[in-house]
Amino acid sequence: MKKILLSIIVILLSMGLTAQSLSLDEAKKLALKNNPDLLSQQQATKASKNSLWQSYINLIPSASLTGNYAQFNDPVMIGLEPAEESKSYGYTIDQPVFNGGKLWLGARMSNDGYKISKESLKSKTLSTIADVESKYFNVLENQVLLEISQKDLLSSQTNVEIAQIRYDTGTLSKAEYLQLQSELAVKEVNLIQIENLYQISLLELANFLQIEKVKELAEIPIEIHQPTLDELSSKSISELDEMTNAIIDIGETNNPSLKISEISVDTNKKSLLMAGGNFLPSVNLQYSNNWSKYDYQEDFIESGQLGVYLSIPIFPLADNGLEVAKANHNLKQSKYALESVNNTIILSLRSSLINLVAAAKTVRSSKLAMEYSKETYNQMKERFTYGVITANDLLSTEVMFTSAQNQYTTSFYNFLRAKSTLQLLMGIEDPQILEKILNK
Repeated sequence: MKKILLSIIVILLSMGLTAQSLSLDEAKKLALKNNPDLLSQQQATKASKNSLWQSYINLIPSASLTGNYAQFNDPVMIGLEPAEESKSYGYTIDQPVFNGGKLWLGARMSNDGYKISKESLKSKTLSTIADVESKYFNVLENQVLLEISQKDLLSSQTNVEIAQIRYDTGTLSKAEYLQLQSELAVKEVNLIQIENLYQISLLELANFLQIEKVKELAEIPIEIHQPTLDELSSKSISELDEMTNAIIDIGETNNPSLKISEISVDTNKKSLLMAGGNFLPSVNLQYSNNWSKYDYQEDFIESGQLGVYLSIPIFPLADNGLEVAKANHNLKQSKYALESVNNTIILSLRSSLINLVAAAKTVRSSKLAMEYSKETYNQMKERFTYGVITANDLLSTEVMFTSAQNQYTTSFYNFLRAKSTLQLLMGIEDPQILEKILNK
């Protein structure tokens, strides 16, 4: 019975540990929920929406109510009757009819500002996802490098033990024995450094997610990305045209920076029209109705008024002309900026795709190098045990094997980071969109 209870406890504990494992999707959700920069941009977008509604309200009539009560210290003669107090109330309705298009254009510019704010929020969301992916990959990469360093240290300790036996039997020189001990000390230092990097990367991820501590991360098996790696590693640069065009089409449609530049051009066009409207007259309609009476009067006297107010700008015309010139220059500047951003994004998309393909090829090559170096090291280790090779030969193959393992690990996570960067430039959140293009 005790054995059964113990087994159940062990299973429950293992399930609890597994439940604590943080997946990449969960990390993204935490970042999108907690990241202060993203939350700040969300509030800015809401404020921009309120400004938009405020500009629309300016297009509709405005109304105001008035009321007045006055009591005189001494009776005031109104006509032939003395009055000791007066009362009045009324309302006024103002409706702008035409103001050079300022109100309508102002509302449309506020709408552009809201669009820009939404694109900025999208950009911050995408960059937050990219950042959490990068930090997540850093933790996993450092974790694997730490495991490699630990295994390398254990292997070095085994080699020193073998060297001790050979040294005691006289088949190994003292210089070679000291060389192996020195290498063991160096690997102990390397392990401490990598452990430090791993802990720092954990802290950085936890801080970015705004949580107290990250205990364990879910691994990202390379098998999930193997089809994409195989497809890209078989591609040459000349075979990327179709893939590049598809990625550029999506990027030009979705990239937030490009969309913001396009909206800025539209906004400056409206600013130019608004500046030109300063030369046009302004027309406003006003209707008011009032009721008033003195204390000696039985009923209120009603008086209404409908007015049309016209204003024509005459002087100074130079200010209005300079305003038009300024708006025109701003429009040209925004067009050039849009062209520059468009060229930069297209270049970045092309470069990012090339980097992704190169990263995939590096993963394939580094995997082969790791497999060959592992086989070589195992053979050399056995030969060293029997005294066939020197300690220097063993150390050379050991360094080569460790370097190959590190290179393979780094190249795989560089591939994931390159993929994340490309997705960021394309302006998309769904990774399946990019996967479909890469695996065509």
